[in-house]
Amino acid sequence: MAGSAGEPGRAGKRLSADPRLRAELELCETFRIPHSRFLGGDGRWTELDRAKALAWARWQRSVCSGCHTRLEEWDRERGGDPHAYVTGTLRCPGCELIEQERDRVPQDRSGYGVKIQLLPRDQHPDHT
Repeated sequence: MAGSAGEPGRAGKRLSADPRLRAELELCETFRIPHSRFLGGDGRWTELDRAKALAWARWQRSVCSGCHTRLEEWDRERGGDPHAYVTGTLRCPGCELIEQERDRVPQDRSGYGVKIQLLPRDQHPDHT
């Protein structure tokens, strides 16, 4: 595999440059299959599959759980750019509705454990 998959502690360079490979490896992780199987192989884990799986695991550990970027993307000394990303806003009507309902949940013990879920209108018992 091109890149630094063999270098301990570093996510592969190919993963940085190849969003399709990242998407494929994410699916492979979800379905618990080797990448070669995803590409049409017989399903046996090859040495390359193991190297890709390990590189994917290293890659995931390098991604911030909050903003989903990697520190090296911001660091000029590591080839990044301090202005690599810009912010944008998005309003999700579903999240807005959940937040509105959350305001109605009591803040005392009677509200402990209350979960708010979205259901399609035709499946909600009060609106069928």
